[in-house]
Amino acid sequence: MATGNHEDDLVRLAAAVKSRERFEEIFDQVRTPGTSLPFKVLALLDAQQPYLKSYHHAREIGFLDALLGHLLHAQVLDLELLAAPGTAPLSVTAQVQAVMRPDIGFMNMAVEINGKVIASRRLCCITVLKADLATPHAAGTGFLVGPQIVLTSGHLLDELLDAAGQPVDKSSKRIRVAFDQIDGLSAGTVVPVQERWLVDRRGLHPLEAEHQVLNWEDPPEAGFDEHLDFALVRLSRAVGYERGFYALDPARMPVVTAVGGMVALLQHPAGAPQSSAPGAAIRLWPPTFKSRMLHNANSAEGSSGGLLVDSEFQPVGLHQCTYKDAQSKPVCNGAIPTACIAGLKLPLSDVLGLDPVWKTKETDEPVIGREDFQSSVLEALEGQTRILTVAGASRMGRSFTTRILREMLGIAEHQVVEMSASRIAVTARDTAMAILAEIGGAAAGATLPDANEADSAQPAWIAQELLPAFKRAVVAAASQRIIWLVIDDLDRYPVANTSTRVFLESVYSGIAGIPSLRVVLIGFQGAVPGALPKQVRAEILREFSVPELMQYIDRESTACGIARLPGRSRSLADELLQDVPIAVNGSRQAELALRATVVARREG
Repeated sequence: MATGNHEDDLVRLAAAVKSRERFEEIFDQVRTPGTSLPFKVLALLDAQQPYLKSYHHAREIGFLDALLGHLLHAQVLDLELLAAPGTAPLSVTAQVQAVMRPDIGFMNMAVEINGKVIASRRLCCITVLKADLATPHAAGTGFLVGPQIVLTSGHLLDELLDAAGQPVDKSSKRIRVAFDQIDGLSAGTVVPVQERWLVDRRGLHPLEAEHQVLNWEDPPEAGFDEHLDFALVRLSRAVGYERGFYALDPARMPVVTAVGGMVALLQHPAGAPQSSAPGAAIRLWPPTFKSRMLHNANSAEGSSGGLLVDSEFQPVGLHQCTYKDAQSKPVCNGAIPTACIAGLKLPLSDVLGLDPVWKTKETDEPVIGREDFQSSVLEALEGQTRILTVAGASRMGRSFTTRILREMLGIAEHQVVEMSASRIAVTARDTAMAILAEIGGAAAGATLPDANEADSAQPAWIAQELLPAFKRAVVAAASQRIIWLVIDDLDRYPVANTSTRVFLESVYSGIAGIPSLRVVLIGFQGAVPGALPKQVRAEILREFSVPELMQYIDRESTACGIARLPGRSRSLADELLQDVPIAVNGSRQAELALRATVVARREG
């Protein structure tokens, strides 16, 4: 190197040092731990010329250029003295300007721009509130690692856990997760967490919790493989389908070699808008577990849980803390390698609640604006709802309802039976037999009581004889499945005022007694006769809204690997709604859906 061949240059550089304290701080930050001596030791070896001794040592070890680059950047050297008249120019100048941080190297601009656009959608600011639900207690950062799961630092959420490590009562109300806090002008997009928000958590190592000074050369390794200081937080909905999420790789460890250890810390420092700080991965520690990554990217309070990415903008670390020496001076920053967390094989892809259908599997057709119906299906599975109604214009996608239902439900556990109201029989017994035939219970249907043998009025006979026999036949035909009876076109073909209407209304009123049956009425609007209000969920179809179109564009773009700046999907949705005219026969819905798919796939 040019520097190593010019002793006079080093003498002049030693004389130009303006601050011993800053020189020592930078020297100890840049030096290679384990292979180089700290500044204090070098100063004891040569008390008369400690800086010159340090330069010689840095040249021998191989980090002189990096040291000089840091010193110049931090203005520790007196540039006027170095440029005094009558002195020859320093030969180090050109070399230092060429590569100031060889440990970092160079970032490909295309990779960086694309990586930051992607990260801007996946990064979130996490605020933990006090019990009053208004006063902030702590702030940190997190990022999506699954459709519904955010990864952050474990210690950030300690306030919300009891002695057994379980969430305290109503703790879900005390976590605020906000995406899209980028420009400082917006509060971002707040996504609530589920009531059962904690997926998994590991705490600090006891030595870290007690803020003890760690011995880097002879580490106490016990427990550092278990205390990984992370938490997985489950959000209320699967926003990762719209924003994308990072797939943690157990094989992707940080690079800590002399060249190529570049990292960037993406964070919300002090709760501020998203920031990126460059740095280098310095060391993996302890030697056996390598469960801590030491790095020197800038951080602040609120950076805990920040995302560390490598030169390819792939996750390599979860920012954890700052390590200090015995004098409480910062030594370096610490992070948990994400490979260590990935190696635990946690359920990151699981979705609790609605896992939305936004495209059909076989035909690739878009499903836009039908999440109300999908939520109703979940309620019919898990709650008291037993009857779903869908009303709206005939070309608004009503009949598409059955296809959504089949997409959502597994064929092993569910059977969807579709009947047109135009083909419903006139008599109650014939209607009951037709339903049983569709679900595979024709043999049982043959045993239904005959109305000709009834010795009571027909409504009483239906309630006392036909309905109980029908219930038994449905249970027998269903086996362990749930039967979904879909009756379509009820607005075009209303059920006649015959015994069939009495029978169907008896089914609605007594549906709680048929646990294996759910009913979907398409084209029906209003109160369902006989059914309790809590048993019915109604949907009235309408045209797509801007948020619904935007949500679909986000999902399709993410699936196609297209990164978009926040807000771009909204402008695209606005443009689509303005460009596609209102057409006859409701075809605007199909045209909007088609164009939304094209836009999402082609425009990056």
